Amino acid sequence: MKKFIYASIMLLLAGGISSCEKDQATNIVDEGPVINPFANFEIIKDPTDGFSYSFKNLSSKYERLEWRFGDDTLSTVASPSHVYLTTGKYSVDLKTFSSTGNVTRKLIDINIIPDSIAKVTAVKTGVLNQIQFGITVKAKVKSVTWTFQDVIPSATSNELAPVRTYAAGSFNAFQVRIETDKGSVVNLSKFVTPEGIADNITRSYVAFTPSSNNTNTNENAVKLLDNNLDTKVYLPGPPLPLTFKFQYASAQTVKIYAIGSGNDSETRDPKTWTLEGSNDDNSWTVLDSRSQTSTFYVQAGKLYKKLFYFAVAEPKPFIYYRWRITALSGSANFQASEIRLFR
Repeated sequence: MKKFIYASIMLLLAGGISSCEKDQATNIVDEGPVINPFANFEIIKDPTDGFSYSFKNLSSKYERLEWRFGDDTLSTVASPSHVYLTTGKYSVDLKTFSSTGNVTRKLIDINIIPDSIAKVTAVKTGVLNQIQFGITVKAKVKSVTWTFQDVIPSATSNELAPVRTYAAGSFNAFQVRIETDKGSVVNLSKFVTPEGIADNITRSYVAFTPSSNNTNTNENAVKLLDNNLDTKVYLPGPPLPLTFKFQYASAQTVKIYAIGSGNDSETRDPKTWTLEGSNDDNSWTVLDSRSQTSTFYVQAGKLYKKLFYFAVAEPKPFIYYRWRITALSGSANFQASEIRLFR
C-alpha cells in the first residue's frame, strides 16, 4: 500500500514539473532577426567657402542617426551642412542606429589648413623698400586686421591692401586675422622683407641628416626643426665640421635663414659656419659665411633663446641645403635651439 501511495505521489510531481516546463516553453518570445545598420557618407566641400561642408548620407537599414563634426556640435538631420568657425583638424563621426538597437559608425577627418583658406601677397610698389599687401580668401570677407611687428608697439590696419615701408635688408614679422561673413576666422603669421613674403620652408624637407646626433630624444637634432625656442639640440663633443643637411623634393631658393640660441652656456654657440646649397649632394656652393666676434647671448643683450636672421646675398635654387659649422664659441660641446630656412 505504501509503495502504491509513493508511486502515485511521484507521478503527480513529475506531471507538475512537466506542466511547468510546457508553460515556460510557451512564454518564449521570438524577437526576430537582428538588424545591423550600414553607416556611410560623402563629404562635399563648398567651392566658395573653405569652412563650409555638406554631408551626403549614404547609410541604410537605420532608424535614426547622429552626426558629430569634431567641434562639439551635433546634428540628427539626414544630410546636414556645417560651417566650421576656425582652422584645424576635425573628426566627423556618423552613428546609425537600427530598430533592434544595433549601432554602426563611420569616421572621416577634415583638415582645414590656414593657407588653403587665405593667400597673402606682398609686392613691391616701385617706391624704394615699399611693399603693398593683399589677400585672396576662399570665403566672403567680413573684416581683416593686419598686425605689423616691425615697430614697438605693433602697428595695425583694417585695410584690405595696406602699404608699408621697411628698412633695407630687414626681416619683419606680421599677422593677419580674417573673419568671414559666416563668423569663421583664419589667422596667418608670416615674414616679409623689402623684396616680398619670406615663406618658412624648413619643415617641408623630404630628408634631414645631421652628421652627429644625441641618443637623448629630448636634445637630439630634430629639436632644431620643431619651431620651438624652448627646446634645443645638445651634442657633446661632436666632430667638426658639424653639418645639418636638408633635402627637398624640388629646388628651393632660400633668401633668409635663422639660427636660434640655446637656453644656457653661451660657449656652446656656433662661432664660424657656412650655409651651402647643392643639386647633387656632392658639389656644394657657399651661399653665406659667418664668423662671429661675440656669442648670441652677448648680441642679444645677455638673453638666451633668441632668433638671429641672416640674409643670403645671391639666392639660387637648390635641392639640398646644409648648415656647416667649423668652430664653436669656446666649448667642445654644441647647442642651438632652431634653424629655419625661408624662401
